[in-house]
Amino acid sequence: MAPHNKKIKARRNQVASLLSKSFNETEIAQQLGVDHSTISRDIKVLKESAQQFIYDLAKSDLAYYYKQSID
Repeated sequence: MAPHNKKIKARRNQVASLLSKSFNETEIAQQLGVDHSTISRDIKVLKESAQQFIYDLAKSDLAYYYKQSID
């Protein structure tokens, strides 16, 4: 992974952590020393990633458990 990508991933982990502690976007931007738009973009990516994870989980596991319950 490129150094730039590692920095982005680390920042997004920090953003997720601060969000879980009820910080808002402006507070997170100030704390991390980046522009508000950067944090907004990070949050958008985190939400999309979470949605994709849930979709993939549902797609793979729910069909299996549904079939098991019918059998």
